[in-house]
Amino acid sequence: MRDLLDFKAKRDRDDFLIAIVVIVLFFGLFYGMLGGSSGLPEELQAAVPAVLPADADGDSIPDDTDRCPNLAGILLNEGCPADVDSDGIYDDDDKCPAVAGPAANMGCPLDGDNDGVPDGEDKCPNLAGVSSNHGCPADADKDGVYDVNDKCPDLAGIAENEGCPEIELNKEETALLNTAMQNVEFQTASANLKPVSTATLDKIVALMSKYPKYKLDIDGYTDNVGDANNNVQLSSERARSCRDYLVKAGIASSRMSYKGFGQRSPVASNDTPEGRRQNRRVEFNLHY
Repeated sequence: MRDLLDFKAKRDRDDFLIAIVVIVLFFGLFYGMLGGSSGLPEELQAAVPAVLPADADGDSIPDDTDRCPNLAGILLNEGCPADVDSDGIYDDDDKCPAVAGPAANMGCPLDGDNDGVPDGEDKCPNLAGVSSNHGCPADADKDGVYDVNDKCPDLAGIAENEGCPEIELNKEETALLNTAMQNVEFQTASANLKPVSTATLDKIVALMSKYPKYKLDIDGYTDNVGDANNNVQLSSERARSCRDYLVKAGIASSRMSYKGFGQRSPVASNDTPEGRRQNRRVEFNLHY
């Protein structure tokens, strides 16, 4: 008998006493149903509370094993309220109960750029992006240049070319564009093309027809003679004259743009007639 009452742990003793109390209560209830008195003797009824383990928060978990003895909880969390993501913020107060996060962010993961991708998973934590690109801005062609900065968002290119592929031309085609700026000439102080210019412009028409995906920027420049503002206007009109010639030859205007820069960006000295002649030019720049 002594061996049976030799408990190895306080919990074992408490479980044994609880079992005894349950048996006594059962017999007391059974006795009362048969017409006896109210049940247990008063001495035994007084002893029952002393036998049952203390449970201050009434969550059926004894205080001596309850990590939160004054806060009703669950057995799975050792007597504390539920905390599914185990971040130390109970689910009742956790704005993101299924995802761990700090208390400072109400239990949600930190998201410095507010793009919905937690910083721990965000490859661009300081730049708002999309989940499909791991928190970085969209990059449809996967070339490493984000769509917001990519001039060819649907065509893989290089960062040096603003996300567009490099233009591929043979030697003759490259030479044509390099010499066109000097071979396209205009009447003095005018945007009217000289007849000698048409041969070069016709070659550019052929080039644009050969590469239908390419676009063309036409940039006009002047020397430093005359009023600077008037020179900007003149250079713009000369660039437009070239654009108009190409349009009449069948090249869609949507594939071309023109702009005048006046005496900016000289390629030679304006102190000599030859230098000024070189600075009076129209440049043709192909791109996607």
